[in-house]
Amino acid sequence: MSSKNFQHYKRMQDRFNLPHLNELKERFKFDIEENEKIFDQIRNEISERLFTFTEKIIEPVIAGSDSYSCIFEQEMLTEKDRQKLFDIYKKIQVLKWENSLLMLQPDEKKAAVWVKKTWELWNSEIEGELSKTCRKLSNSWKDLRFKTEHSNYND
Repeated sequence: MSSKNFQHYKRMQDRFNLPHLNELKERFKFDIEENEKIFDQIRNEISERLFTFTEKIIEPVIAGSDSYSCIFEQEMLTEKDRQKLFDIYKKIQVLKWENSLLMLQPDEKKAAVWVKKTWELWNSEIEGELSKTCRKLSNSWKDLRFKTEHSNYND
């Protein structure tokens, strides 16, 4: 990354109390391209990962899917678990539509605020709840057993 991009981020970081760039890069696993606008790039990288979690983890579990695994996974979570996921889902949807608006009407200051808001939500709620859900589903799959009842269909 050019020192110009880094210095620009540093100024905005100080102004908006943003996380350190290295923290963002490590948490969301991305690199900064030389010729791109830094805040658009950061926002795009974060939103891509965040919205992937929504599509791959939250939506199938709370809304159902045609997949075989989804039938089981919906039963592995309690109503309270699904409600927590739905509450997070709503917050992510707000971020999604704010992100869409920033794509339509780019604004660096609003993008910086979006990055900060997303970072805080990720650290305060999203990461912990999604990690808990992933562990619970993983353990549930590990412990899943079919009942061995004999049927009398052919008698």
